[in-house]
Amino acid sequence: MISSAFLFGLALLLATPGPTNTLLALAGATQPRDGTARFLLPRLLLAELAGYLSAVLVLGALMHAVGAGIEAIRPALQAAAALYLALAAIRMWRARGEVAAGAAVAPSQILATTLLNPKTLIIALVLMPAGWSGQGAVAATHLAAMALMIPLAGGAWFLGGRGLARAAGSRLRRAIPRASAVLLGLFAMVLAGRALAGW
Repeated sequence: MISSAFLFGLALLLATPGPTNTLLALAGATQPRDGTARFLLPRLLLAELAGYLSAVLVLGALMHAVGAGIEAIRPALQAAAALYLALAAIRMWRARGEVAAGAAVAPSQILATTLLNPKTLIIALVLMPAGWSGQGAVAATHLAAMALMIPLAGGAWFLGGRGLARAAGSRLRRAIPRASAVLLGLFAMVLAGRALAGW
């Protein structure tokens, strides 16, 4: 049985701006209008789903193995995520011409960003029911719900970015990659602050 609190919390979390959603919106905003988006979108959503499910399963296995000791490694996970996001922001800022041409957001980048997304910590440690990592049926039903909701939310962010690019002028469209880089940099700083506070 999946609680309404889990479903509502997951929907809210997936609707909230974050590193993965920023990249999905950027991918939608910068794709050429020649029909290639319909081939890229399924690959991006599959990468996002694989990243979320893999990270949550790994965190679940860690929780099952070390119990409450998982809290001791939370700052290290946050620091790793902060470092990755900072590097991604720098790369995006420097490669703005390539991003503007729609070539910079690849499925591998979505996968790596999602694996290190702090939202996976919230899903695994807060939203999932207590003891889920040791209960196969509970884990399976909740992961199945995630497998349905994550692509819907990711597709909405991609299409939202596409709609924004259509509505914006060419000057604003060129600014989207840099704005995304700044946003990723801010996420990195927030995570770094949390990691330092936890040590």
